[in-house]
Amino acid sequence: MEKVEQKRSWKDILIKYLPLIFTLTIVLAIGLSMIGPFFDIRLKADGQKIDTFYRLTDLLFTSPAGTTIQVLFIVTYLVLPLVACGFIFLGKLHNNFYVVAILLFLLIAITCILTNDVVATSLAETTGDNYSTHGVHFCFVLPIIVFFVAGTAVLILASRNITITVSDLTEMGILVGLALALNFVKIVQFSTGGSINFQMLPLFILALRKGPLKGFIGAGIAYGLISCITDGYGIATYPFDYLIGFGSACVLGFFTKYIFGEDQTTYNLKGLLFLFFGGLISTFIRYVGGCASSMIIYGYTLLPAMSYNLIYVSVSGAIGIAVIMGIYGPFIKVNRRFPSNSNKSST
Repeated sequence: MEKVEQKRSWKDILIKYLPLIFTLTIVLAIGLSMIGPFFDIRLKADGQKIDTFYRLTDLLFTSPAGTTIQVLFIVTYLVLPLVACGFIFLGKLHNNFYVVAILLFLLIAITCILTNDVVATSLAETTGDNYSTHGVHFCFVLPIIVFFVAGTAVLILASRNITITVSDLTEMGILVGLALALNFVKIVQFSTGGSINFQMLPLFILALRKGPLKGFIGAGIAYGLISCITDGYGIATYPFDYLIGFGSACVLGFFTKYIFGEDQTTYNLKGLLFLFFGGLISTFIRYVGGCASSMIIYGYTLLPAMSYNLIYVSVSGAIGIAVIMGIYGPFIKVNRRFPSNSNKSST
């Protein structure tokens, strides 16, 4: 009996200091990334190829690619990681803070992956010369790995505090199945991938009913994986187009108490505004994931990737937002008649 209690105490101590461990690990990873070369940028001029390597310290403190890019690096590598770690500390107060940390770590990791392309594009636009990415070094890869691992670890940590019931699994299965069916009913299908359809609507409903964590599990992990397999574009597209793209629907779960408040019995301005802004944030995160996939998997440069994904992601998001706002009144009545236990289980 004493051994069991001792094991529990060590587990409690580990969980207690996990936020501090995360913070120190991330600070150490970023510090190590400043030591060596970060990535190479190639200049093609007069038939010659000139490779220049950049250090993270150069990009943070001397702005070789301009002030805007310098701000991007400061926010990505210094500000947002500390903010994400802050939300891990706040996770002890409410499980939803863990979900914010997960989304931030995934967003940071994606942005880190794109930074070398952003620098090359900025240099090309500023000088008019032919700049392109040429290679990356260990110092570039290290923080990306740490951010992805941190996001996964926080997801596991957050999962300790929730209980997924048979009712949850049934409802999540129905909504995931409905989203999958709507994915095959395409308004517009683009020849190079991507389509405009209604699949985001059931995922928005799932997040509103089950909260952000269960919403991420159902929309991002479950539906994302099934949709990735049925679409047939390859598992390499899963992290960006599917896990992050559809997992972004979980953002609406953060606003559930403002959308389905006790004083809200029908359409109201407060609920509609939170539906709109929650859907807007969700669509933007999906857009970022799509741009990352286009650049990393398909070799697009920054501007073509932004232009292509803007077409179908924004329209699909707008359709989902418009429909969820249109059925908001009846949705309130259904939610009151069949309340979900997601808010209780996520605290």
